[in-house]
Amino acid sequence: MPSDSLEALNARVQRDLSYLAYPAKPWVLDFDVARLRALGVDAEPEAVLHCAIVGGGQFGLTIAHGLRRECVDRVRVFEKNPRGLEGPWMTFGRMKMLRTPKDPTGHDLGNASLTFRAWYEAQHGAEGWDQLFRISRPDWQAYLGWYREVTGVDMVNEVEVTAVEPWPSAADCQLFRLTVRGTDRIDTVWARTVVFSGGAEASGGHVVPDFISEHLPTSLYAHTSDWPIDFRRFEGQRIGLLGSGAAAFDAAIAALEAGAREAVLCFRRPALPRTNPRRWMEFAGFLAHYPELPDDQRWAYMQELYRIGQPPPVPTFDRAVSLPGFVMKASTPWLAVREDAGQVLVDTPQGPERFDFVFAATGAFVDLAQRPEFAGLLPYAALWADRHVPAPSQAEPRLGRFPYLGRFGEFTEKTPGCAPWLDHLFTTTRGATLSMGPSAASNSNIKYTAPRVISGVTRALFLDDAPEHGRRFATANHDELAPDKLQATMGHAA
Repeated sequence: MPSDSLEALNARVQRDLSYLAYPAKPWVLDFDVARLRALGVDAEPEAVLHCAIVGGGQFGLTIAHGLRRECVDRVRVFEKNPRGLEGPWMTFGRMKMLRTPKDPTGHDLGNASLTFRAWYEAQHGAEGWDQLFRISRPDWQAYLGWYREVTGVDMVNEVEVTAVEPWPSAADCQLFRLTVRGTDRIDTVWARTVVFSGGAEASGGHVVPDFISEHLPTSLYAHTSDWPIDFRRFEGQRIGLLGSGAAAFDAAIAALEAGAREAVLCFRRPALPRTNPRRWMEFAGFLAHYPELPDDQRWAYMQELYRIGQPPPVPTFDRAVSLPGFVMKASTPWLAVREDAGQVLVDTPQGPERFDFVFAATGAFVDLAQRPEFAGLLPYAALWADRHVPAPSQAEPRLGRFPYLGRFGEFTEKTPGCAPWLDHLFTTTRGATLSMGPSAASNSNIKYTAPRVISGVTRALFLDDAPEHGRRFATANHDELAPDKLQATMGHAA
């Protein structure tokens, strides 16, 4: 039996949070009613969020909790998926276990009782932790659900933020107006700062290549990030997958375990990548200080990652190659596809291939223009293409579309002075990786990226209110000693 229990851990978390509460003084100032009405805002001061967080996965939860620890009171997370399905873990993520080692921390923000290890040992004991190789997806999702409960994060599920606009205008932004769409209504939410934490696809998305989508009916293809997909439909079928990344392996495994006859990975490279440079990057100096590197060095790191690619984790590779029917075909790009007698006929340099169904394992892309929630800031926000011209040997057009962020993960101006309010908007999505680090959107680097964003939000809120804080400081009564006590003491001394 575990030496601890989840109930005991819950109590310990609350005790630890009380020990770590300093300073506990509320400090974010509210707009008064008159100011709101002058701005055309028909809301009460307490309805204006200090921070709105778009996306309720691991980053959204951590930042929300961190802001509450910094006494930023009105923080709300908006999540489009139902409760328990935040993030990829129980949706399009099909890996058996997380691809990172089991020990990264960061969600805890320095509180050991909030770590995954503490949660796991409370249920399985120290021996269970020692025997654990990597974290399963269901366990990770359950941990994040527990984290939400025990920290009291304010999250609303099944709502989607479709627009974030400077208000009352881009020329005089004092608030942000969020359009939030639920299942049966559309609401307006007002916020002073916004953090975009929607995950891997929330700064662009995924797309099936045109030569597939334009020549096949939707019944014959999907992207590996599509969800839901009932893999039982592939029983007895031959499945083709374009790509060689971890998602391709995960989908192939899922299809074969559901009874597919064969799953064939086709990819352009002459061989599967063997090295994973991201593991090299997982040391404190790099993770903590990558954002301070000069632009050319950050670009060089990311361009090299694009060039090298990334193999699947060893457990994923071993599982795939152990399954009958798993096939890899290197130097086999797909040149053209077409439907033929209810199947997919694929032309490759190695000859034709015939499949019953195909997956595009072509990953996610970064392009803020594809996301409606960024439309209000995109004309003013700098992209890397606006700030950095790489050497010809390091040219990579995809990187140019990444947002050029400041050291706190905040958006920056395309033209100096055009939109100073951009430093109130932050992101931890895939688009942040070039600016904040190649692991900035994963749990490998949450320990360093989340505190940066938290500091950026509190910085923006404090600097906004600094004149009023200064006025209150100048007019406040700072007496430490009661006047009568001091006078009596002085008289006694005389």
